[in-house]
Amino acid sequence: MFCKLIRFGVINTKQISFIMKKIIALFVMMVGFGFTANAQQKKAAVKATAATTTNVDAKQQKIQADAKADVNALNAAVKLSDADKQSMQGLFEYKYRTHEGLSQERKDVLSQTIDAKIRATLSADQLAKLDANPKLLKQLTH
Repeated sequence: MFCKLIRFGVINTKQISFIMKKIIALFVMMVGFGFTANAQQKKAAVKATAATTTNVDAKQQKIQADAKADVNALNAAVKLSDADKQSMQGLFEYKYRTHEGLSQERKDVLSQTIDAKIRATLSADQLAKLDANPKLLKQLTH
């Protein structure tokens, strides 16, 4: 490109190095401004994330408290081992985490799944005690 401009006398050879310096300086400035703009966006995102994290922590604590209440209610009706308590805690946390924002049909499917997992975990004697208390079973699955 520069060869054609030199040949037609538009620019002379002394101006080529000057023009190249300008192009390099322009490129360096563009990259510098790009990094600066990107860094400012990250700081704003961090502030927004901090506010969101507080909200998520509050939700997570509520989910854990609700799941713990369900485990305690189940443990009051049926004696559970420590391993069963931990697995039920995880199951009920899953229930409360996924239950929000679902349609009624999907909530029914979730309830059936939770019921099946509870029945798979408990022994026959424990299931008999749980089936004798349908109100508790509905609380645990819905």
